[in-house]
Amino acid sequence: MSSHIAVLCIPAHGHIRPALAVTEELVRRGHRVSFLTPDGFAPAVRQTGASVVPYASPLAEAFAAGQSVDLPPDQMAWSLVMVQYECEALIRAAEEHFTDGPPDLFFHDTSLAFAGRTLGALWNRPAVQSVPSMASNAHYSDLDTMFDMIGVPEDHPAIPELFRRAGEVAGEYGLSVPTEELLGWHRPVESVVYAPRVFQTAQETFGDETAFVGPCFLTEDLAATWDTPQDDTPLVVISMGTMSQAQTEFFRTCVRALSGQPWRAVLTVGNGFDTTTLGTVPSNIEVHPWIPQVAVLEHADVFVTSGGLGSLMGAVRTGTPMVMAPHLPEHQVTCVRAAELGLGVLLDPQEATEEQILTILRHLIADEATRTELRRMRELTEAAGGVTRAADMLESRIRVYG
Repeated sequence: MSSHIAVLCIPAHGHIRPALAVTEELVRRGHRVSFLTPDGFAPAVRQTGASVVPYASPLAEAFAAGQSVDLPPDQMAWSLVMVQYECEALIRAAEEHFTDGPPDLFFHDTSLAFAGRTLGALWNRPAVQSVPSMASNAHYSDLDTMFDMIGVPEDHPAIPELFRRAGEVAGEYGLSVPTEELLGWHRPVESVVYAPRVFQTAQETFGDETAFVGPCFLTEDLAATWDTPQDDTPLVVISMGTMSQAQTEFFRTCVRALSGQPWRAVLTVGNGFDTTTLGTVPSNIEVHPWIPQVAVLEHADVFVTSGGLGSLMGAVRTGTPMVMAPHLPEHQVTCVRAAELGLGVLLDPQEATEEQILTILRHLIADEATRTELRRMRELTEAAGGVTRAADMLESRIRVYG
């Protein structure tokens, strides 16, 4: 039976693309999907067949391609309050748009738990999280892990301010649900996680409420192709995500390291990046604002990545060893886990030298042990179910209303 599903996602590529892939599958099954998004992502939403519900996003500029997103601990803490502003904007947009009756289910980004759960409580509808990182419960908190890594103190003033503001909003709507349940990242909730269970820290503590479906790719991602010379020259792919302006020096170090080496390289720098800052780029390196990443990784011998979950899972799909150089706390968490599983080598992009990069690349190009672990992980991701299982999970949570 066809249902109406609303999707809420922060306007960041790493979060929105797997949600779009699930949306595409839901539309294919005949469901009506309303996707709340700022204008920048509206064309991509329409390509899935979903309806666009526009809203003015407080976060759109901060997450735009080409922005620097290196956050000091204090700013990272206060970003929780900024995300709360985003949640409030989404709640208002949903109220204004769904005047003919609420959707049957809210599928919301894990960062937007307050918005998804508030709307679910307000209209008595189920809410399911879309998780493009590590899942959280009473035994493991992705947010707490990130804060510990970068040194955010437990008594930071942003935390009580977040709860104060969220409590006021819940009170305005007359909700009796405790603020901790609307915000809380320490409780088991129904979730779709874009990694296999084995990738999850404290995996044994998660129950059936959490569907570890593995990577979810759009049809266009899997159908894309990439022309490359058919020879035995090793190919290194370097991509630090869509928000890579802060990585200029790391890119320059990579260019210097690869210059004169018997390898080819594809470097993707994002839209808006000033390529003149790279200096003289040798002929064995191609520089692009964007690439069809999965298609290029099919040909790659090593992938240098900032380590978002989507990029990590893309490399798992293609069996490509990784140099993981995270520059965001969220990526630090996923990269540490990937390194623990033997999928690649960690590298601090702020401290990296040409010699370090070359040593790691030489090791990974020749290392069979890493490729063996990648093959094992690929089998587990393929068995996880992907978009099919994600859509099945959402359909199972939809209630029937008379």
